[in-house]
Amino acid sequence: MMQYTINEKPHRLMTATSTINFAVEAEHQGPALWVTGNHHSIGNWQPEGLPLHNHNGIWKNSLKVPRGTGLEFKITDGTWENEAILNEIAAKQNFRVVANDDMELHLSVNHWHNNPPPMQDHIVGKVDYLGHISGKGFREREVIVWLPTAYLNNPTRKFPVLYMHDGQNLVDPNTAFLHSDWRMDETIESLAAQGQITPPIIVGLYNTEDRLEEYADNQKGRDYLRFIVEEIKPMIDASYRTLKSKKHTAVMGSSMGGLISFLAAWYYPSVFGHAACLSPLFWGKTTVVVNAWQMVKANPKHKLNARLYLDNGTQDLERKLMPGCLNMLKVLQERGYREGNNLMWFKDEGAWHNEAAWAKRVWRPLTFMFGNHK
Repeated sequence: MMQYTINEKPHRLMTATSTINFAVEAEHQGPALWVTGNHHSIGNWQPEGLPLHNHNGIWKNSLKVPRGTGLEFKITDGTWENEAILNEIAAKQNFRVVANDDMELHLSVNHWHNNPPPMQDHIVGKVDYLGHISGKGFREREVIVWLPTAYLNNPTRKFPVLYMHDGQNLVDPNTAFLHSDWRMDETIESLAAQGQITPPIIVGLYNTEDRLEEYADNQKGRDYLRFIVEEIKPMIDASYRTLKSKKHTAVMGSSMGGLISFLAAWYYPSVFGHAACLSPLFWGKTTVVVNAWQMVKANPKHKLNARLYLDNGTQDLERKLMPGCLNMLKVLQERGYREGNNLMWFKDEGAWHNEAAWAKRVWRPLTFMFGNHK
């Protein structure tokens, strides 16, 4: 499996170009690894594109491309006979990234095409694809509903619902960013089989090119939340066997998705009884990323009564986001929140800012929000 992280810059740099820094951890004895893909700077799909050079076991190089360039690429050893495998499902799939800002791509290659991992089923349970759905004031997006096997096997039982952002990244590596999904399906099924949680229905809303604005505390963000509450939730409650109360309704996301999950609980306290914010951007100096903890501190009378899960890693961008999380924890505790009751905080030592890291620890917020506590 290839793991990765992308360092999203909390401050948008308004320059004409974006710098992409590659750092690939791989067992390789040759003189170089290569990035090859759909742009002349990475070889136009020649197997020897951009060379990566060994720095104490980390293969590195960087390139500049015009801002907004969409790159599709692979990692090779210089031949098409031996390219890096991107996930457990298929050996020959590509990475995709849009260079909207300077970014760092950290990758760890554990398998190559001539030594693939075992094949695995890629979705457990059932996914309903609802197609493209639009809302007033923002882009249409695909919406999916994942149903646990317990839902399929119990035709009269009702289930809690978890609304999640970046929906393409949740259960299917074929649609996930850089082909690394959160493995929500496997994790929920495993926890439910152990009797640790009541398995929720997942409603996944895909992101769009306006992701940063739609997940922020601005007009687009508020329109997005209104769309979930006033259009998507009624449709889901009418179409599926759901437990409709706030006690059984949760929201979860990561990075900017962590911020908008908190804002969902902030603006709709009667709808969402739980919010999980993984690696949230709770601070910033732009119109997109606001200091969410300062907003909470400045509005002590605002009703906020959802149970909240917060976490953060310690590497790269995660380290930069930590002060915002710690400030939010302090403010929440001043508001009466208590860990072990209506608040859970987890510091994931050594974790990067990526789907692979969130997939490893997502069992924690799932247990916190849907646990079968005695």
